[in-house]
Amino acid sequence: MTLSSFAESEIAKTCMTKILEREIDQTVRQKRQQLSEIRAEVEDLLDYLDVLEARAKDAGKPRLTHDQMKKRSR
Repeated sequence: MTLSSFAESEIAKTCMTKILEREIDQTVRQKRQQLSEIRAEVEDLLDYLDVLEARAKDAGKPRLTHDQMKKRSR
């Protein structure tokens, strides 16, 4: 291997490494974004579960109007 071909080989490796690093960085960013979206969806589902549990717990009990709730909170 000549010095010239060695240098070309090293340059090619460096370029490939930089390309791979960019691709990995992009993939990591995408996965973090997906994870963030999944976390938000899980939080929404947990909130909805809380609502369903509260409705089940209060089933058969008399319902309060919005005005009655406002009076209670004062």
